Amino acid sequence: MNTRFIIVGAARTGSTLLVRTLNSLPNIRCHGELLLPDNVRGYEDGFDPAKATADRRADRLNRLRQERDADPLGFIRNALQDPSGATGFKAIYSTLFHPTWSNLFDKLLADSGFKIVHLVRRDNLRRYVSEQVLQAGGPIHSAAGGRADRRVTLDIDIDAFAAHCQELEEETRRVRSLIEQLDTLELLYEDLAADTTGTVRCVCKFLSVAVDPTNIQPALSKVGASDLRDTINNYDALLQHPVTRPFLVSD
Repeated sequence: MNTRFIIVGAARTGSTLLVRTLNSLPNIRCHGELLLPDNVRGYEDGFDPAKATADRRADRLNRLRQERDADPLGFIRNALQDPSGATGFKAIYSTLFHPTWSNLFDKLLADSGFKIVHLVRRDNLRRYVSEQVLQAGGPIHSAAGGRADRRVTLDIDIDAFAAHCQELEEETRRVRSLIEQLDTLELLYEDLAADTTGTVRCVCKFLSVAVDPTNIQPALSKVGASDLRDTINNYDALLQHPVTRPFLVSD
């Protein structure tokens, strides 16, 4: 029996690591972000972009985008068809709440057969810094060309961070309300990063897929600075501020 699932979470909460690790296992196929406003990213159909010409990649993207835009619900249902195992895709918060797709998700989530893997990150400051580094063109992960020696430093606007935390808290509340009637597994990014094998084993069990634990290996490696002092120029100011200090003293 096919298990259908959706991985949801805010940006920079480990969804790419989880998707790629799941795709390295038998009887699981997890698409990437199929519902970006102008892109279909990570459609798993055996196509290898590294071996294709730029024209073939562009033609495929245009075809997928046209098929999706013509019949979004049919496109998702077709992507998740599989006679066995588990098939799913990922959607970050901004996609879930995008006006183009709100009716689509209402229809998908009305089907109680869907399972939800909800990724959350305890350390909002590290998540925010990671997002800012990415926007500055810095390292992200090994599969996207990230390099540990690519040094990016930045100043953190504490007021902007505080506002971002409030927005993220509200988005998370909305997501939990949206999926509360569905079979849901909530995972911490910190657990996934620290013990990818054990966490993915729990996901496989949740999806009713039997997997040999010795086959589970992290599909990505983290790059970039691990010490926030190497990234945040105004680290001392953050250490003194009541909004950001708790994240730094517990880091």
